[in-house]
Amino acid sequence: MPPDTSGSAIIALNLVQQFTRDEMIVAGERPYGKPPVQWDAAWPELRYVQSVWPVTGRGLRWWRFLQFPFVLLHCLWIIRRERVDRIVAVFPRGLFLFTGYLLSRLTGCKLFAYLHNTYESRTGITLRFTAWVHKLVFGRAAHVFVMSQGMSDYFQQAFPHVEQTPLVHSFNEPIPQFVEPPPVGSPLRLIFCGNLVSCKDAAARLAEAIARSPDAALSILSGDDPAMLRTYGLLRPGTACETVARDAIPGRLRQADIVLLPHSFEYPEAARNEFRTIFPTKTIEYLISGRPILTHSPADAFLTKFLVENDCALVVDRPEVGALCAAIEQLRSDAALRSRLVRNALRTAKQFQAANVAAEFRKWVDG
Repeated sequence: MPPDTSGSAIIALNLVQQFTRDEMIVAGERPYGKPPVQWDAAWPELRYVQSVWPVTGRGLRWWRFLQFPFVLLHCLWIIRRERVDRIVAVFPRGLFLFTGYLLSRLTGCKLFAYLHNTYESRTGITLRFTAWVHKLVFGRAAHVFVMSQGMSDYFQQAFPHVEQTPLVHSFNEPIPQFVEPPPVGSPLRLIFCGNLVSCKDAAARLAEAIARSPDAALSILSGDDPAMLRTYGLLRPGTACETVARDAIPGRLRQADIVLLPHSFEYPEAARNEFRTIFPTKTIEYLISGRPILTHSPADAFLTKFLVENDCALVVDRPEVGALCAAIEQLRSDAALRSRLVRNALRTAKQFQAANVAAEFRKWVDG
């Protein structure tokens, strides 16, 4: 698994906290250009089996391939020494998925795959390699976990021979008690948290709608380059943009009147399945924030269907700035709507509690 600050690593990190050092060892790559993950002594042991190019990120992909024999030998030594009998390989890192497959073949360990997205959006040799690895894993794995019901539905159609179930994102924090959202402030405060580049078209329409709305202010909590955000029309005069520590995000979300969840309408055709089935990691943080969610997402995306079915966000599924302006004003003026969305969001979040997700995971892996 990749012990990094990416969405996939956060999902895996939340899950492994439900296991002990006697049950699990976590192996992965030391993050490039970032401090290592703060790892609690009570969690499963963390082993960095792969390093990164120490000076620059250029050529990083080839550097990973060059290290592959050493990664394989290191993991093999861990398996023999610790008497491991089950391997869970996490994708979207194709090389780690391939490592898990080879280790299973070499040791006889049961193999499980945990796929956080599909692979069709990749190109060239990366696409061919990843498709080949998936074919190997699908033929070897005792079970495949996918990260949403949307992905599960897609896999049932595309790969009907693969035994798979959804294993949703998880979080370890307690779900707060419902509290009526406070009256909206002046200005109306809207916050976006996370990566904006992957949904820049939807985010740009939201930024335009906020600029057109009287007495409204936008804050962006993101590690994205401000110059790039400005190029995409996201960073406008009066918009605050900053990077904050992950543990500070819940408190910052509670400072907002509305939290924003954009999802791209525009993507390469090859990435269609990935964008339709993805479930953004930050969604759970939004659900437990105690603030109403405004989502701008296409109608055919799993995220849209999930939020509508659970009535836990106000969804605008048309790429129209005018519709977003109307939604902002509706949330500003309708206290009953804000209250209903927050109450339903807290109820919906229960299915993502790590203890429940870990129980589902154990059922398949122990079985």
